[in-house]
Amino acid sequence: MHDGTDEIVKTKLYAEIENLEKQYHEIRDYLAGKEYDNLEIIGIFKGFGGTLNKITTHVLALYTLEGQKAKITWESLLTNIDHALETLQSSRPKPRSTIQLTMNISEPKIEEVMSYLLTLKKSLQ
Repeated sequence: MHDGTDEIVKTKLYAEIENLEKQYHEIRDYLAGKEYDNLEIIGIFKGFGGTLNKITTHVLALYTLEGQKAKITWESLLTNIDHALETLQSSRPKPRSTIQLTMNISEPKIEEVMSYLLTLKKSLQ
């Protein structure tokens, strides 16, 4: 049964990382200047934060099933995603520059988290 649970977690994790990749590309496009409707970009940021939270749960479960300890290091990024959402929902003028700054001060950076998750995704194949 342990192996079956392990495979289920890996399959779910793989699918969530693929979903996160799509959301990440949209966020990257937005930060690079692509125009999005305000509600659409709010949905993208909410989706990214929700998906990253799901991935966190799956990663912790996977490590637990393997009998290993795990420390998730991207809490700062999740907090900054929340700040980006607050900025977008507050109707401040020119929210993009504020969000760019917020994402740039995140430690680790969104790119670093994605790099880690893409490496993890490859190991799940």
